[in-house]
Amino acid sequence: SILQVFPTYLTSNQSETKKYISSNLAANSRLGNHLFELSSLLGIARKLKRKPTFFIASNDHNQMLKDTDFVSPGLIDQFLIVNQTVPESIIPTEFGRKCCMFEDPDKLKGITDEYLHLAGHHYQSWKYFGRMRNRLISYLKEPTNNFTELPKPDETTFITCVHIRRTDFLGTGMHVPEQDFIMNSIKYMETEERKKKEVNMTTVFMGDDFGFMEGLANETLLWREEKYKTVSFISQNSPSDDILYASRNCDVVLITCMFSQNSYKITHQFPAPHSTFGWWMGFLSKGNQVYYNDIKFTNDLSIPSGKFDPNDYYPPNWIPIKYENYDNVYLHSATYCVSF
Repeated sequence: SILQVFPTYLTSNQSETKKYISSNLAANSRLGNHLFELSSLLGIARKLKRKPTFFIASNDHNQMLKDTDFVSPGLIDQFLIVNQTVPESIIPTEFGRKCCMFEDPDKLKGITDEYLHLAGHHYQSWKYFGRMRNRLISYLKEPTNNFTELPKPDETTFITCVHIRRTDFLGTGMHVPEQDFIMNSIKYMETEERKKKEVNMTTVFMGDDFGFMEGLANETLLWREEKYKTVSFISQNSPSDDILYASRNCDVVLITCMFSQNSYKITHQFPAPHSTFGWWMGFLSKGNQVYYNDIKFTNDLSIPSGKFDPNDYYPPNWIPIKYENYDNVYLHSATYCVSF
């Protein structure tokens, strides 16, 4: 069972030297947000030498546990699960109010209370668990899906996984990835990989808009240049299986969805819209090589408003892509700038 149920709060027979940490949680969010919150809370707990604790305060919290356990049972196993709401006697500590900006947990080391409950949520920064990538991969469940409909990597096959989130962004004023950006980005990545060695390029599209992804796959069939030839697949798997597939098969991941345009109001209660799921697909991927659509080259307001720091959100080894126009995709890194 994923639930280690305590009908009452932590009892008197608990070790007096044991200390605990919990947090407000956006339990009604999706899987990507769950992985951020629980991984970050675990990282903070390890730094503070506290036991991470999860309160089942509502049906949403119970569903959050189940959804996370389905893909990462080892992560849930790190938590003490308490089947009740946070006791009123525990006063929340101000920490982590901005979803996508890192706040140093060292500032909490001076708190000696046995029970520490953080007032923030989301905790969308790799810096909370930056040295835990291999550990988090080990927490993933062993797939029951053999992924027989999708390619497997070998010495001559290189797999590019492209994550696309569109359906819930269309018509909202939020950014949705465009076909020419995605196509040019794939061409760039495959050109770079063929510089290293001659391999058979394979692309797997994953996302929520199957009609759009089918159009992308058909577009790759029209590529005539030898250096751009790729075989395309469309994943029909569940989101959790897509993460498990990526962790064992994706050599490169392209995250196409970025933050909102400036028509979207960003508050600390609700983070700027982006695909946390795509983020985790990249972070847990086999190749640990990720390209992403760069917010710094858009008219997004989250950076100047102080709600988002790209250096806190994107790991330093990930490669940002700037989209210029139909014919130009600029790749920006510390050492180069290439256009198509």
